[in-house]
Amino acid sequence: MRLISSNFKIVPVIILFITTTCSTQKQEELPSESVLARHLKFSQYTNPGEYGYLYNNLPESLEALCDRIKKQLIHPFDLEKYSDRIPKDRVYEDRAIPTVSLMLAELLKRDENGLVASRQPEDRLVVACVHHSLLLASILRYRGIPVRIRAGYAKYIGDNHNIRVSHVICEVWDQQRNKWLLVDPDRQRIDFPRREFEFAYETWERLKSKKINKKQYVSRYHTVDQATIHLLCHDLSYVIGNEEPYWLDPPIVARSETRITGLTEAELQLLDQVATLLKKPDIHLTELINIQKETDYLNYDSER
Repeated sequence: MRLISSNFKIVPVIILFITTTCSTQKQEELPSESVLARHLKFSQYTNPGEYGYLYNNLPESLEALCDRIKKQLIHPFDLEKYSDRIPKDRVYEDRAIPTVSLMLAELLKRDENGLVASRQPEDRLVVACVHHSLLLASILRYRGIPVRIRAGYAKYIGDNHNIRVSHVICEVWDQQRNKWLLVDPDRQRIDFPRREFEFAYETWERLKSKKINKKQYVSRYHTVDQATIHLLCHDLSYVIGNEEPYWLDPPIVARSETRITGLTEAELQLLDQVATLLKKPDIHLTELINIQKETDYLNYDSER
């Protein structure tokens, strides 16, 4: 009887230990206040400048807010829906308006009522997914909500779900649930499963392990290898808060024009390290910042 009684006394202690350990591990995985503060900062691309007042009367919910953003912007892939209403000189406006402040200025020029739901198609901007995410990030940061842009491949664009399309979305911090939500303001998807978006670091690992069907991947680059390095470099830029335009690339992307075999062993190892750190950017944010800052071939300044 003593042996049984003794065991019963130990069990609660073991349960308490396990519960405390799991709680501590979960707490360690949450982003620190400094990390969340960094994702509240505007970059030169998301700063609304003098037009921040346009955000004051926008919808509160993410669903309604993304719908309002979509009422201002048209992705070039969707132009056929408005072919009879969009001027032909507006089929691609990304480079002419690379920042949110310029986007807002142009939107006001076309409709002085601001970011209204009644904006006509011919008065919208024709821009890609990146601009949709830049605008959402700008609005949420203005509201004091941490958000970061992420790059990778979407599995939900088009009818064939085996196809992965290069894409940019947002991660929005939900303070009530203590988690990052995936939000795609371009395709109007809110808090969708992570399995539906393949982050750039995941594709990089598939490439390195040769466990990839390259026919499944679609991008503006000729090879999946170069497209993935491009996305990996931009995911790094987005996560650390630089948010460089997608038509700019650091030197390493040009050197990978054919396959990753064109890179040196040192370059491959560094990209491996970047991919590993991007799995948990909340923990490794400082390391990612330093890598980008200290590595010439990952630096966008050399491309200006």
